Amino acid sequence: MKLMLVVAVLVAGLAGYVASQWGARAPHSTTPHAVATTRAPARSATAVPSPRPTGDTPSAWCAAAPDAVTVPPPKVELLFSTATWRSCTTGVTRKGAGEGGVPYEIDATLPVFWSANPAVDALNSKIRRHVDNHVKDFLAAVDDAPSDAAQGAALTLSEQPRINQVGRLAVIQFTGQVYVGGSHEGVIDDWININTDTWTLLDKDQILLPAARQDEGATRLAELIAPKIMGTDSSCTTDAAALLAGGQMPEGTVTPGSYQKKMETGLQFGGELVVDFPPYYLFAYGCGVGSATLDLRDLVGLINPDTVALATATVAPEVAPSPFTG
Repeated sequence: MKLMLVVAVLVAGLAGYVASQWGARAPHSTTPHAVATTRAPARSATAVPSPRPTGDTPSAWCAAAPDAVTVPPPKVELLFSTATWRSCTTGVTRKGAGEGGVPYEIDATLPVFWSANPAVDALNSKIRRHVDNHVKDFLAAVDDAPSDAAQGAALTLSEQPRINQVGRLAVIQFTGQVYVGGSHEGVIDDWININTDTWTLLDKDQILLPAARQDEGATRLAELIAPKIMGTDSSCTTDAAALLAGGQMPEGTVTPGSYQKKMETGLQFGGELVVDFPPYYLFAYGCGVGSATLDLRDLVGLINPDTVALATATVAPEVAPSPFTG
């Protein structure tokens, strides 16, 4: 149970590592500074790689990335571009030992966007805080690990983003694992949906209508989700009653909409909404993340029409980086 609580904290929050680095850097500096974590002031924190940017803002990093795939990859690598924005990634890695001498390794990737709209910089800062907080939580768990764990395998955090263009949205799915001891790794599964017209985040309350959180709408949504939820194999199934009961281990006062606090949502190309639930919530750890894919047309009255319009908009196709030809 202790491991589950630690993992829940980690997955709910990989966001603090990068933001603490940004906040500690002097304006216009392109050299990362070593900054201590809040739990271990004497310990040098990992600095975000300096990617040869033209300025100290993430959009400048992405704008300065090469227009073709290069070998070896640059510090900031172009992922793909559209007619109006481009996406890039940069690595966040570190090895070390916690306060009790327990070894750890961090291998994460930070997504970065460029657009002519200056609002993209605030959006990039929010994404950095997302990654930053996960790393801070992981390092706190490393420091709390018993010293006898220093003789075992390193504690690990691995998180990678997948970025898709979905109409006029940019959608990031973070996946990965975090191991802070015990018999199982924790699973990372976070979605970030971005309106590229305004470079603002769309949370669940903006994706779904208020009716979806009321008893009747929450029940209807559960009945749509439950038959499509699958885990790692066909035996990992559930039903609407399990959702409406608040999962395997209900917390606090359960209402028909309680399950929505646990679900992650992401828009997907083709007019689909992906709904994910963490391991343990609906079935055993071995079933992994419980995931359902819903057709937006089935969600009329439950999903925000403005979100549907963004996700299904006809826009210029993705333009991938030119392949490396040697």
